[in-house]
Amino acid sequence: MKKILLILSLSASLIAGQAKNVDFNISTPTEYTTEEPKLTKEELQTRVLYTNLVGAAVVTAWGVAFWDYFTVNPRMNNEGWFGADTKYAGADKLGHLYSTYLWSLGFASLYEYWGMEEEESMIYGPLTSWVFQGIMELGDSFSTTQGFSYEDMVMNTIGAGFYYLREKYPSVKNKLDLRLEYVPDFQSNADIFTQYNSMKYLFALKFSGFESMQSNFLRYGELHLGYYTRGYQESAAYSQKERVVYVGIGINVSEVLASMGWLKTSKVFNYYQLPYTYVPVGYDFDSKSSVAPYSRPFRGYKN
Repeated sequence: MKKILLILSLSASLIAGQAKNVDFNISTPTEYTTEEPKLTKEELQTRVLYTNLVGAAVVTAWGVAFWDYFTVNPRMNNEGWFGADTKYAGADKLGHLYSTYLWSLGFASLYEYWGMEEEESMIYGPLTSWVFQGIMELGDSFSTTQGFSYEDMVMNTIGAGFYYLREKYPSVKNKLDLRLEYVPDFQSNADIFTQYNSMKYLFALKFSGFESMQSNFLRYGELHLGYYTRGYQESAAYSQKERVVYVGIGINVSEVLASMGWLKTSKVFNYYQLPYTYVPVGYDFDSKSSVAPYSRPFRGYKN
């Protein structure tokens, strides 16, 4: 996954915040605002088309200017999945899944902001995201350093599909989140958007989504299933490598904030996991040992 991918994903999340009212409870006077005229269906379709064309042009131009696109004939690159013999042990694959998911949110929110019906935006949003990611992967096939990775495309598809599933079925959305936990490491040589040694990816099962728990204290709880790697990126700086799958029980920060009246701000934490708000127990496939809660450094064992 490339630097620009997550930079633009962050931009997409900001668009989502604007369109779906994730504005950190900052209100603005309404007497000076004017309602934008609603676009016709044809105008919406034109904007969607131009959004895809501009996105494709930006990716292509960036790839030619800063990557090595179109320097070789198209080629495949078998990157593998989560094995110890892969470059990032699967952290990059989950990065593709999450970023496509976040892109889907951004595009769908943008389309709704333009006036598209929710039933359509939940289709066109992830579809645009999937196409955008696919164009980037296609460009990689013309690169000497990258190559086309079918593994990346599989994860892109899962990310877009999960977004659609979650939006299509409110019961899924109320119960299940896909999140990224990330604490930037400013001492790292990697850019802050691809610091896999500082990231964890997880699914959170929220108790607040179950009717039997909505009226009691249990609604503030949740279960986690996550994965992270340490020491694969910048391996020379680490004394050991880690591939950890973990389960945990934590506090639903979004539900806590919502109960305090911070309804808009709370939505951010459906996509971002606040560190140290849960108790994890994991298993490290590299050392073949269990991982007790917070028994290891957050960023792994550095030399």
